[in-house]
Amino acid sequence: MSFNIANELLDAANDAQLGQDELIALVVGFTIVFSALQARMEALLRARRRLVVTRARAEAEGMLAELRAAREFSEPAQALPLWGKQDELYIKEAERSALAKLQDRRSALDFGALIVSICQRIFLAISIQLLAASVRTQQPSRLVRTISLVGLAVFFVFVESLTHRVAV
Repeated sequence: MSFNIANELLDAANDAQLGQDELIALVVGFTIVFSALQARMEALLRARRRLVVTRARAEAEGMLAELRAAREFSEPAQALPLWGKQDELYIKEAERSALAKLQDRRSALDFGALIVSICQRIFLAISIQLLAASVRTQQPSRLVRTISLVGLAVFFVFVESLTHRVAV
């Protein structure tokens, strides 16, 4: 599919008297823009997940503190330890439940991230096809074409792996 799109873009560029190198630069530019947008959207989604977990933890700790205060008021002789294992398990379950609820409810941010991811992948595939077509048309030697195409594939696999890295 990306091969056909790349061919159509090359034909449209020829009709518009746009050079093959200029077309490649435009498509690679869009690929970079969508890669940056994808990284930003993923960062926003991670921040939203952290916020949901933090809120769930705070609510669970508040609920436990209220229960502890009510129990200590009614039974002052039986003071409970500050944070027991059961309390920590309750908090972890509240966090897990909040994340599960978040995954069930998709938002506009999730939809936007999906659209940006799809666009980034499409532009990346088209970029590869355009560069491969450029190598095929500009290199007369089969060996040089093969080495160039392998180098191109390695480069884009490297770029793709960088887009999924998380900065800590």
